[in-house]
Amino acid sequence: MPRAKRTCIRLALLVLAASLSRAFLGRTVAAFITLPKARPPVLVLPGFGNAAEDYGEGELISTGEVVADGGLVGRLQRRGFESVEVLPVARADWLRILGGLWDEDFRAGSAPPDTAFGWYLDRVDESVKQATSRTGQRVMLLAHSAGGWLGRAALGRRSAALSENVRAVVSLGSPHRRPEADDQTRGALKFVDDNYPGAFLKSRGVEYVTVAGSAVLGDEAASQGTPERQAWVSYERLVGRGDVPGDGIVPCDNAHLDGATQITLPNVRHSIGTPKSWYGADAVIDEWLPQVTFALARQDL
Repeated sequence: MPRAKRTCIRLALLVLAASLSRAFLGRTVAAFITLPKARPPVLVLPGFGNAAEDYGEGELISTGEVVADGGLVGRLQRRGFESVEVLPVARADWLRILGGLWDEDFRAGSAPPDTAFGWYLDRVDESVKQATSRTGQRVMLLAHSAGGWLGRAALGRRSAALSENVRAVVSLGSPHRRPEADDQTRGALKFVDDNYPGAFLKSRGVEYVTVAGSAVLGDEAASQGTPERQAWVSYERLVGRGDVPGDGIVPCDNAHLDGATQITLPNVRHSIGTPKSWYGADAVIDEWLPQVTFALARQDL
């Protein structure tokens, strides 16, 4: 069969799969559509303050107990991803950031990512290379919260050498753009935004998918301690205004990258502590995963 005809047939199948995904989102057809080569090895990148266990059997539910389904890792495995690993991060590892206090640029709020987060970036580099060596495939980075911009930092440094082993970056509620005020990354996020903007490595075959939640509209007048009030404070710090929609921590616009496949989901929240509505919840996965697999399969056309 001529190559052009094969390509047309594959494209038609992809369009059909995407249509079915939109029509049957939920736990019916969409979550189990298997597109060609659309199940690469996955490396989950934890968000700030989270540990590797939070994305597996250590994921907590509202009662204080742990989940019984293996967490995000188990849910992805049941959806056809054979290799799913989490970056080895312990909660105490985040204290390493305090080492940046010895650095003048860090104190001034103009430090590059390696200053305080080099330990995280090194682990991404090592874990990706190990996964590629073990499976013979390029890896998908599935990044939650700060893991998104940290993953971009790991990809961009060292002349983007790691991009040879990475097929896609999928971020879940990640703050991607420089903060308007109170930059808690001390310049690291600004550095990433300035030096690796948007879908920076798409020309090298790295697919970008950004997923945002819009469950919480920030409200300055809301009572202290409410999700709306907390969201207003967080959104204002990130984008300069709090009365915008987001996932309760990251406003929608801040969670997207130019040039990426952008997915905004209503009723989705940021934190693992909201087990039925966070990005990795069993039902929520099926709202973004079909579009991710479609984007991955599209690479092979």
